[in-house]
Amino acid sequence: MKKVISYTSIALIGLSMLACSPKKDKTEEIANNVSHITIDQVLNKMVKYNTTYDIDSNEYKTVAIGKYEWFAQNLRVTKLNDGTPILNITDNATWGKTKEPAYASYNNEKVNEVNGLLYNHKTVATQKICPEGWQVANDSVWTNLIKTVKGEEKAAIALKCSKVWGEEQEATNETGFSAVPAGFRERDGKFHIMGQNAIWWSATEHNENNGMYYFIDKNSSLNHSHIERTVGLNIRCVKEIK
Repeated sequence: MKKVISYTSIALIGLSMLACSPKKDKTEEIANNVSHITIDQVLNKMVKYNTTYDIDSNEYKTVAIGKYEWFAQNLRVTKLNDGTPILNITDNATWGKTKEPAYASYNNEKVNEVNGLLYNHKTVATQKICPEGWQVANDSVWTNLIKTVKGEEKAAIALKCSKVWGEEQEATNETGFSAVPAGFRERDGKFHIMGQNAIWWSATEHNENNGMYYFIDKNSSLNHSHIERTVGLNIRCVKEIK
């Protein structure tokens, strides 16, 4: 099922849930847990992981799901794989105006090894954001992931880390993908919905102004849509298993 949701509607959904939900305190508690989560807390100890590194020498756990090897953590590299630095933009007004590849950490706080960084679509378009031999997952790869775990709803359950989605959320992380609700940065530079949504860029183009993305929300399904290239989303790298 495809949901067409603009960046503004994502922000408004997240903000309205925070402002109006009687579970506001619980949402804030989950967001706080996400911001301090460690890799040992999210990985499925019953799953076999491999290890790889980015150009910054950051270590990542990876996991085989179907015919692809996936990062089990969100990307947090600060340089392209040719060594070119990526802009770290902390100023809200500058974030949505830049024409260059850029990244930020949620609320401009210290980067978390699980949550990773939030990147604008310019970084995806370089095709150099992932380590050599890896790529940003495109629609074909995401579709294969969904089929491997038997559908959108089952995919979300099998991908989500059970530690940080709340007790009412069904999450098994049986794949080892270890999805966490790390939020996003909208074009005006504000950060939203940590503790509620996990959102990743797809390498597949939509049009000149929008890129495709995939997300897991509290409805417990993995969906996709398109969004303005100026927003900041997480990235998962992937490679085909030979």
